[in-house]
Amino acid sequence: MSLNYDIRNVPERFKEDGEWAITNALIWGTLSVQMGSISVANWKEFYTRCHMVEAVYGPWLMEQDDDGKPVPRRIQPTDVRNRIGLHTNAGTMSPAKFKTGLDRGLRDQAKGRIMRSEDAIGGRQQC
Repeated sequence: MSLNYDIRNVPERFKEDGEWAITNALIWGTLSVQMGSISVANWKEFYTRCHMVEAVYGPWLMEQDDDGKPVPRRIQPTDVRNRIGLHTNAGTMSPAKFKTGLDRGLRDQAKGRIMRSEDAIGGRQQC
């Protein structure tokens, strides 16, 4: 299934080249945060979920520092608030189910790191 989006209700300046990378990241981010739109009523929850996902999996964006080197850039509250009106066909998940899924992701990451560290020291130890 394709991801369809509608940004007709987003202010024009956030559709232009200088802001498009952020808008595009938030469009795709609707899949990660499991919220299909940004509204006046939900933008704070949308941002909170962005923050949580980026804390676990890393920033969605890169920008250049003063020396032209790429550096990670996290989504900011103003990025989300400025794009109220963005809508996609991504499904919306309750906060409880979203947090359960994020918990599962964190636990899977930890399990993978444990397994790699055990492999690095020559096998798994029985407790």
